Amino acid sequence: QIQPRPDHSIRIPRPDLSAKVKAPDACTQCHKGKTPAWAAEAMVRWYGPIRRQGPHFGEAFALARGGEPKGYEALAALVANRSMPPIVRASAMAALRPDPLTGAEARIAATRDPDPEVRAAAADSLEGLNAPERVTALGPLLSVRVRAVRLPAARALSSAPAEQMEATLRPRFDAALAEYIAAQEVSLDMPGAQFNLAIVYENTGRRDQAERHYLGALRIDPDFTPARANLAQLYAASARNGDAERVLVEGLKRLPDLGELQYSLGLLLAEDPNRMKESAEALGRASKLLPTRPDVHYNLGLALEVLGQNAPAERAMLQAQQLNPTDPRIAYALAIFYSKTGRN
Repeated sequence: QIQPRPDHSIRIPRPDLSAKVKAPDACTQCHKGKTPAWAAEAMVRWYGPIRRQGPHFGEAFALARGGEPKGYEALAALVANRSMPPIVRASAMAALRPDPLTGAEARIAATRDPDPEVRAAAADSLEGLNAPERVTALGPLLSVRVRAVRLPAARALSSAPAEQMEATLRPRFDAALAEYIAAQEVSLDMPGAQFNLAIVYENTGRRDQAERHYLGALRIDPDFTPARANLAQLYAASARNGDAERVLVEGLKRLPDLGELQYSLGLLLAEDPNRMKESAEALGRASKLLPTRPDVHYNLGLALEVLGQNAPAERAMLQAQQLNPTDPRIAYALAIFYSKTGRN
């Protein structure tokens, strides 16, 4: 696998963190049969209590990757911590991309950071922010000298309505977006470049070109899941649900244990009231494959409620609330469910 970025650092061993972050440590890779706790205590004996170091940024990443509710808050704290190395702050923002709100203020501030890696990561990270705030935060990045900052800013702004941009900003956006497209066209033999172009064309309303590039990505790599999921969404948004279902089913034939595709199929089938049983079955499979995703359990609960399966519906919604206690949608759905079943 080609990593999003290379990391050639050789860090001081921290066996005390192994249990927390579920990562191997250098000590017990050599001392077979010994535990990380044994290695940590040995370090303290040899080097003194100073070796018992405090929190490490890896713990925040481990929380987020494990689906813990406080994981994104821990990553946002890393973004705001200017004493952290730029690559750590940039990586934290990359991990925060699915959540446009947590730490948004720190991420917006990062667009003005002196380090270009941090600014580039901020541009990528803010793609889900509402259009007016996004234009205000990322507009100035379109004219910076560093190309690696301009291009993600242009991509993140490609979904903003044209009327949201001032007339003086539009030429800079058009120029930077043309740069971004040209950069992807150099690598059209790679599924990632096809995928990136498809997103930009979909964002700018050119659905035919988006479809062509999503299909191009899948011709190169039929197991390139982001392209498959996005193509299905494109078809569904174009009222081509049959095509969307075909794309998802083809993917699941190849990779039946891929939770994201099972979840997408479940949501798609739920749009047809006559197929709610099939939807609940797909969402049930997705909930087992994505056990830490509250939205999966939430939608499973809604589907089961429609089918009149109240006991499993309640269990699914309570599981969703346990995973994300602050989501008002889940609390509202549970309240309505209890009201309907006479449990005021």
